[in-house]
Amino acid sequence: MRSFFMTAKLAIHGGTPITSPDKATFIWPVITEDIERVVIKQLHETLSIYDDSGIFGIFERKFASYHGRAHGLLSNSGTSAILAMFEALNLRLGDEVIAPVYTFHATVSPMMSLGLIPVFGDCDEEGNITLEEIKAKRTAKTKAVIVTHMWGVPVRDIESIAEYCKDEGLFLLEDCSHAHGASINGKPVGSFGGMAAWSLQGQKIITGGEGGILLTDSRELFNRALLHGHYNKRPKQNIAPDDPMYKYALTGFGLKLRAHPLAVAIANQQFDLLQDFSRCKNKHALLMVEAFDKYDFIKVIHTNNSTIPSWYALGLHFIEDNAFGVTREQFVEALHAEGLAEFDIPGSTGLLNQLPLFTSPHEAMPRLYNSDMPIQGPFPVAEDFYRTLIKLPVWAYDEDTKVVQTYIEGFTKVAQHLATQNTL
Repeated sequence: MRSFFMTAKLAIHGGTPITSPDKATFIWPVITEDIERVVIKQLHETLSIYDDSGIFGIFERKFASYHGRAHGLLSNSGTSAILAMFEALNLRLGDEVIAPVYTFHATVSPMMSLGLIPVFGDCDEEGNITLEEIKAKRTAKTKAVIVTHMWGVPVRDIESIAEYCKDEGLFLLEDCSHAHGASINGKPVGSFGGMAAWSLQGQKIITGGEGGILLTDSRELFNRALLHGHYNKRPKQNIAPDDPMYKYALTGFGLKLRAHPLAVAIANQQFDLLQDFSRCKNKHALLMVEAFDKYDFIKVIHTNNSTIPSWYALGLHFIEDNAFGVTREQFVEALHAEGLAEFDIPGSTGLLNQLPLFTSPHEAMPRLYNSDMPIQGPFPVAEDFYRTLIKLPVWAYDEDTKVVQTYIEGFTKVAQHLATQNTL
């Protein structure tokens, strides 16, 4: 096969593509008869749930049990779940929260509506914040830390970060939106911090189209999170009458962020398939890692037996210094020409210290902020991570193996040409 690729003309030069984009796509979620069945069933039951009955209670208890947590709370999005976590902490204007500089903005953006100050930390070579960075960025104003298990790879330092936060009296929050089913040392992500949140949005491994869920063991934090986005029946049901927060049960704190029952019905059906999804994703990821990890201009993430990613995405890093003058963009263009449309250069997920919401929040929210934020950086590891990343989804069904093999074949064709011809 390798000798064939050494002579095959690349599609960007008029050669025959390995496949066509419509034959090698990542479709998610896969709409099955089982999904249609649970949606129809829920349609006939109710379209609005005011408490924790029905599918809400079923999913919350199941999800919490899987992660070994006491309380689960659904919301209409992962962003709302993260906002509820910050609200639950009852922090004050100007309090600082240490956060990864490299993450999707919604890990951090909810705190801005509460007048909190994000203090960014650099990442490691897997894209996650480190204990060293957290220690370096802590000040007298630091009250909490939030971490992201980026692209589904567990934070390598999560156990030591949790211990440090406990010893220092800091709240630890986990954003697990990419990491359904991921674990480290046999413990699922989302079970280390005082609170954790997951997205159930359409692209996520467990999806309801839209939705989110948070977990915690703390009744006090749960009650505040509950009141943040729910009112009347649910708070009256879940908060003890002698609790100081019960007086807010009728109104909550002013917002309604409930999930939709149809979304939760879908997520509940998908959650039952998580073990199969994880098995298939791991199988396909390892096939691709083995095939891609043969070239000096490509770097892949290597995990060990103690770390099990969710494989929400497979990250490759294109090392231009080893690529004979070829850029990352040119390499991806050649892959796309072969019909491999799922290779992607992430644009909306980048360094947060460069976004106006985090540099000039006073222009958007003058009631909370009165000046520009201090310039933060540089963040050399995160900058390099973002500058070199190529992302690929990881397929979750056994019947997708043929598509995975097609991607391996097409990647090998382009990479082998670059390696042997020193050009594209």
